Amino acid sequence: MNEQDLYEHAVTLLAKRDYSSGEINRHLKRNSPDEETMIDAVMERLISHHYLDDSRLIEKEIVKQLNKKHGFIRIKQELKQKELDSLLIEQALEDLDIDWFELAEELRTKTFGDELPKDTKEKTKQIRYLQYRGHSMSIIMELLSNEN
Repeated sequence: MNEQDLYEHAVTLLAKRDYSSGEINRHLKRNSPDEETMIDAVMERLISHHYLDDSRLIEKEIVKQLNKKHGFIRIKQELKQKELDSLLIEQALEDLDIDWFELAEELRTKTFGDELPKDTKEKTKQIRYLQYRGHSMSIIMELLSNEN
């Protein structure tokens, strides 16, 4: 594959959905493993044309995850799976003005209702559910003990 073919392949991928620069880089290496300088040139071209923008992708993904009421831990995990830069992830998450307790409370109330769990089995079920959705154990325990 020459540089133009790699570039067109990357643009075709990006036309279908947003990819992180790490994901695109991996795709290009799979198609042309011996051409590191050519891949770097294609990546540079994609970034200069604003086809690749990890910051924009992080923002979109955070909004998507927050709409699903996912917690801090799950959001961070999802972003890392997309091969995004750890520093960009940390910065974006620090800049959020989110009340994580309120988010977990909304999720618990929506899923299980207003009433606190009465028995250990139900409490364990709610803890597992909230943990799976990425909420921290400290927030979960506070939520299940302090809710009115």
